[in-house]
Amino acid sequence: MKSRVDQDDIERGLREIGLREGDLIVVHSSLSSFGYVVGGPDTVIDALLKTVGPKGTVIMPAHTGVAKTDFEAYDPSSTPVRKSIGLIPDTYWRRPDVIRGKHPPRHNWAAKGLLAPALIALSEGQPVAAGHYKDILTAVADLDGHVLLLGCRNRNNTSIHSAQAAAFLAVEGIPRAKREFLRSLPKRPEDFDQLDEPLIEAGAMRVGRIGDAEIRWMGSRDLFSVVRRVYESRYRDSDAVRSYPEDVPGAASLAARYDAVVHDLRELQRTGGTQA
Repeated sequence: MKSRVDQDDIERGLREIGLREGDLIVVHSSLSSFGYVVGGPDTVIDALLKTVGPKGTVIMPAHTGVAKTDFEAYDPSSTPVRKSIGLIPDTYWRRPDVIRGKHPPRHNWAAKGLLAPALIALSEGQPVAAGHYKDILTAVADLDGHVLLLGCRNRNNTSIHSAQAAAFLAVEGIPRAKREFLRSLPKRPEDFDQLDEPLIEAGAMRVGRIGDAEIRWMGSRDLFSVVRRVYESRYRDSDAVRSYPEDVPGAASLAARYDAVVHDLRELQRTGGTQA
């Protein structure tokens, strides 16, 4: 028999796993994994927003099936997310107080909260050719944010793409648009799931449960650190690291812009949006 969960159950489970008021989080989710959720996807969204409060920020993928350069086919006010992204994110971006990115069409994000406007603006200013270099998910790590997986696994954890690019930059000192030494869907999805063990061993990830859903909670900065160690210990000398060798056009100017945005966001976190 499926579990029955309501908003109180979800809020309790979120607090138990570690979510706190003021947190910055990236959420990947599966509504059906919970069992029966009273009130549907809005209940999960309300629980998340209530738990982080007005000074927190909740980011969800609003990725579409539109080609990443096909701006004509994308309408941020009506284009649904890909079915695989799930009903919770597809409900989230439709809320009038949630900001949905206009660029790029295929991999845009939706966010609400204190840091949402600047983070979405950062993602919109990222050229398609820059890939995962200095992107919104890298900013979440630099801002001590978290990743929350509700009923899904690390194979769905988009931050791992950005963590790989950051690992290559940190170790090799060379910016790359993509650096996929771990393989993702639809190639070898099990390779992202292999991070469970090193994450748990490093104390970087907690695993809990809400209803029937297994949930995973990790500091984004910790995730990036673990991915870097995995690169150095397992992949640095392999053929895999030579895949996707695209250079990032205008990397220096992108990095300077990124650093300025992150600096301002740290100050916003420090002041809570009030005048110092």
